[in-house]
Amino acid sequence: MIALLLIAALAADRDACLQQFADRAPRSAKTYFSLFDPLFVSVGEKRGLDPALLKAHAWCETRFDPCAVSPVGARGLMQFMPRTFDLVASAAEATNPFDPIDSVESAGVYLSALVNYWQGDIYAVAASYNAGPGAVARARARGRRVPRIPETEQYVICVVDAFARFGGRSQVSPLESVFDAVTHWFRGAP
Repeated sequence: MIALLLIAALAADRDACLQQFADRAPRSAKTYFSLFDPLFVSVGEKRGLDPALLKAHAWCETRFDPCAVSPVGARGLMQFMPRTFDLVASAAEATNPFDPIDSVESAGVYLSALVNYWQGDIYAVAASYNAGPGAVARARARGRRVPRIPETEQYVICVVDAFARFGGRSQVSPLESVFDAVTHWFRGAP
């Protein structure tokens, strides 16, 4: 019964988003592939981030669907859990996780903090965005670069690959395969 209520609430959130942002209603990832590029560039410049990092996270989170709602309750283009959105929204001057501008602005604040905290380590940044910085810190205490959580490991692979495909500037060599790079980092190599 509780699961049905949760599903109904999440569907209601998505329906409200589709009505409020009808001009941005999801059609397909292809439709949205470059729609938000100016926003990624603007927020990236404001927050000192490579716009490709914002785009990579949006791709891996929602395939650019601003009205996405996950089964666990993450909302919007950048998939914020309500508590995390509340923590970063004031710094981003954001109020609605379904508004693509608010979502990307909030992601810019959060990713900027993660990039600074993890000193630019894209693997730790991506893992923290997905599983939380505490989970990454615990993994590091155990000698791993990212938590041994299948969803998080897949997410890191997706972000690193998308970041490279979207022209991101990183310490990851374009000649190094994503699989080799991620395997190397997962095993805790420096």
